[in-house]
Amino acid sequence: MKRTNTLGVLSLLALITLIGLVLFTPNASANRSFGFEQGEIASVDVFALIDRALSKDEKTSERQAYESSSNAVITNMQQQLIGIQAKLQSMQPDDPNINAEYQEYQQMQSNLQAASQNASTQYQTLIAEQIAEAYSEIYAAVNEIASEQGFAYVFASRSDGDLLQTDSINGITQEILARPLVTPPAATDLTEVVRVRLDYPAEVLVEDLEPVDVDAQAEPESGEPEPADPMGEE
Repeated sequence: MKRTNTLGVLSLLALITLIGLVLFTPNASANRSFGFEQGEIASVDVFALIDRALSKDEKTSERQAYESSSNAVITNMQQQLIGIQAKLQSMQPDDPNINAEYQEYQQMQSNLQAASQNASTQYQTLIAEQIAEAYSEIYAAVNEIASEQGFAYVFASRSDGDLLQTDSINGITQEILARPLVTPPAATDLTEVVRVRLDYPAEVLVEDLEPVDVDAQAEPESGEPEPADPMGEE
């Protein structure tokens, strides 16, 4: 009985020793996978790089050209609408052509609304295409640099804790999810290296990417009343 107890104690000590070795002996594989000091994990602020990609002259010019073109179409339609409105206001209520003129006014107003919505949609599509193109460039550059410098993993994350979009739930949620709770060491941040490799501007120069609210511009000029309904409806 005494011998059995001795063997049990020795077995327990051996087990404790083995657990200690497993828990406290440095694991080369674990250190290689998770140790920042080994230089195999890095981070890139993809959002910041995309902002700079959109600031490049060619992308800015592309957006400006579209805006100029669509605004010219909208402005021309607005002038036509104002002209029809002025003609309606000068007509007598018993003019036999007033109904046809009013219908033309309503049709032009509908066309202007549709053109405005289409311009806004197409502008958003253009921006989305530019972002997708920029991401492809950034993705390729990050993989290239990571291969050159020996990084096994590169995480996409914001490099600071300052929230930029705080005026909506969706905006602030995206901002939070884009950031790690622990800021990676500066030495592992490849953002600037990627920016230089892709020749992106150092500063963000993009204008407000929200399209102009052309719907507001579609309204008749201030001080000019809406044409009276020739059918007598209020």
